[in-house]
Amino acid sequence: MNLQRVEASGGPKAGCLRGERTNMKRANTLLLGLLPVAVAVLLTGCGGGTENGGSERDSQTRAAEGTEALSVGALTKKQASTVLKLVDDICGDTWCEGDHNFHFDRIQCTRGCQSSPGKCRLAFRLFPYGSDLATGPTYPRSCETTGFTGFASLVDTAPNGYQSLNWQYYDALTACISELESKLPAI
Repeated sequence: MNLQRVEASGGPKAGCLRGERTNMKRANTLLLGLLPVAVAVLLTGCGGGTENGGSERDSQTRAAEGTEALSVGALTKKQASTVLKLVDDICGDTWCEGDHNFHFDRIQCTRGCQSSPGKCRLAFRLFPYGSDLATGPTYPRSCETTGFTGFASLVDTAPNGYQSLNWQYYDALTACISELESKLPAI
């Protein structure tokens, strides 16, 4: 790069080298390019908009194929483990009585902020009875439920300490899992 002293009588670029002046222009352009993103984050308080281009496919539950991770979790490892156990316990009496077996891998939640509700994503694998996770076939899926923000919204705890899955969360999972099962290949 050919650096030459720029003659200027004053202002922020006075006495800059020509190469430095170009670098300053690039930095300013980059900052101006990031400005709309920063404004969107500040206005929404959560990173800008919804994942579906501004509309929710379902106000309560959005079934998602795949197991994308959520950002920072709102559950401790112990809480996540408790939720997974409760989901697995209720599964035997509900969804798991169908054509597929289930293995619940993880649950992650994010808290809501400002106008964006919190959400939880339960990642699991479905596999036909008579097969197993190691040999397959397995179908990784996840259920994303909006309006659930953490342990207290997923689990009801009785005064005596007994814990059960929150019925609203159970209903949201039932709708999501039913939708996902209907789209699986025939066995």
